[in-house]
Amino acid sequence: MTGLHYKNLRFLIVDNIKPSHDILKQFALRLTDQQVDSTHYAQDVSAICQEKQYDVILLGYDLGDRQKNGQQILEELRVNNYISRHCVVILITAEVSQAMVLAALEHKPDDYLCKPYSLNELDKRLSKCLRKKQLMSPIYQALDLGDPNLVIEFCDKALANNTPYATECQGIKSRQLFELKQFNKAKKIYTEFQSAANCQWANIGLGKVALHENKLINAEQIFKNLIKKYPMYLSSYDWLAITYQEQLNFLFAEEVLEQALNLSPRSIIRLKKYAKLCLNNHHFDKATFAYDQTYKLANNSIHHAPENAIMFAKALVEYTPSLALSDAKKWKTKACGYFQQSNRDFRDIDLKIQSHLLSACLHEITRDTALAKENIVQGEKLLAKEQANLSAETLKDISNTLIKLNRHGPASQILIASQNATSTQTSEQDESSSHARRKAQEAIEKSQLLYEKQEYSLAINKLVEAQKLYPKHIGIKLNLLQALLLSYEDDNKNLVHYSSATKLIKDLSNADLNNSDDNRLKKMQKKYMQLTN
Repeated sequence: MTGLHYKNLRFLIVDNIKPSHDILKQFALRLTDQQVDSTHYAQDVSAICQEKQYDVILLGYDLGDRQKNGQQILEELRVNNYISRHCVVILITAEVSQAMVLAALEHKPDDYLCKPYSLNELDKRLSKCLRKKQLMSPIYQALDLGDPNLVIEFCDKALANNTPYATECQGIKSRQLFELKQFNKAKKIYTEFQSAANCQWANIGLGKVALHENKLINAEQIFKNLIKKYPMYLSSYDWLAITYQEQLNFLFAEEVLEQALNLSPRSIIRLKKYAKLCLNNHHFDKATFAYDQTYKLANNSIHHAPENAIMFAKALVEYTPSLALSDAKKWKTKACGYFQQSNRDFRDIDLKIQSHLLSACLHEITRDTALAKENIVQGEKLLAKEQANLSAETLKDISNTLIKLNRHGPASQILIASQNATSTQTSEQDESSSHARRKAQEAIEKSQLLYEKQEYSLAINKLVEAQKLYPKHIGIKLNLLQALLLSYEDDNKNLVHYSSATKLIKDLSNADLNNSDDNRLKKMQKKYMQLTN
C-alpha cells in the first residue's frame, strides 16, 4: 500500500457489519497518523460530518433495516453541504443491480466498490481519487465558495498548466459561464466537446442553450439523440421532459420520465415530477403508484416531508372510485397509515387538517359514512382555529378538498380568505423573511462553533450559506473574511481562500462602514498584508 500522502488525512468509516467495519478501520489506521473516526449507525453520520471535516469517507451502502442507506446519506451530506468537494466518498456495496448503480452515480460518489473486494483494489481507487482531489482542489474550493468567476479563474489556471483533468475543467467552466448568462462563451465550449468521449455534459449544455433561446425543436432533437446514443445517461430524460413541458406536451413529458424511472426507479426527485405529471394528465392509477413509491423511498431520506402523504391521498381520492370496494378499502387503510405516521413525524397544521379532510373523502368513497362525518367535523374545527396561521396557497388547497366533500359553503369562505391573504401577502413575506433570518442565524452560530474548533473550511461553508441569504450583510462578510484569512494561514497558503479574501477586502473597502466595522476591517487588512509578505 502507498503511504506518505495519507498521513494527515482524516478518515470516517461508516459500516454496520462488524467484520467489514473493523477491516476498513484497520486499513485507514495503517495509512494515516490522524484519529480514524467510525460509526455503525446511519443516523449519526450527518451530525458527525457537521462537527468535523473529513478527507475520506468509506461509506457502506446497506446499513440495516429501517435505516438510511449509503445513497441516502450521501445525498443528505451533499445537499446540506455537510461535506466539501475535497472529501473523497467511496460507496461500498454488495448490491450490483442496475438500479443501485445508476442511483449511486446520480448522487456522485467519487467511486464505489462491490463486495467482495481486496484492500489492494481499495487502495488503488483511493489513490486515484485523492490525486484528482489534490490537483482539482482550488477549483473545488472555489465551487464550495459559490463564486463562478473565481471558479473560472482557477479552471483557466489549471488548463494553462496542462492539467490531466482538462475535460472536466472545461465542463465546470462552461457551467459557470452558463450560470453567469455568458451563453455564447458556454456554447463555444459545448460545441468543441460535443463529440468527445464521455462528454455528454456538452450536449446537455447545447440543449440548455437551445431552451434558453426558445429553440424548442432543436433542444428536443439534441436530447433525443443523446438518449439514443447513451440510454443510461439519465439527465437527458429530465431535460427532454422539461423541453416537452415547454412545448405544452405533457403526455410526452410523462412518458419520458417513465422511461427514466424504468431504468433507475430510486430517484425521488424524478419520481415526484413524474407523479405530478400523471396526476395533471388524469392518469390517476400511475399517479397513485408513483406517490406511494415516493412516500416509501423518502421515509429515511431528506425528502421525508408532510406533502408525501398528502399527495398520495390526493391521487388516491381520484383513483379509488374506479376500483372494486374491497381494493379501495385496502388502499384507504394504507393512506390512513401514512397520515398517522406523518402526523407523528411532523407537527404541520395543514397536514393535520388535510389528513382529516382527505381521509373523509376516502371514507365517503368506501361508504364509511360515520367515519367520514367524524373526520369532516375534526378537520373543519381545526381549520376554524388555525385559519389565520395558514398561507394563501394552503388555504386554496384545503378549499379544493372541501369542494370534493360537497362542503361548498366552507370552501367559498376559505377561498375568499385565501384571496385576501394573496392580496396583502404581508404575513407571508414576514414569515419568509423570518425563516431566512433563522437560517442565517443558525449558520452564523454554527460557523462560530466551528471557528473555535479551528474547522475553518466548515466555518467558511456555513458563512457562505448565510451570505447567500443576506449578500449585503457587513457582519457576515467580515466574519467570512476573518475565516478565509485564518484558513489561508493554516492551510499551507490556500490560494483559493486568498483570492476570495482579496475580493472581499476590495468589496468592504468600498462599503459604508461604521467605526467598529471599519476598525475590524483595518485589523484584517493588516493581517492580509502580513500573510501576503
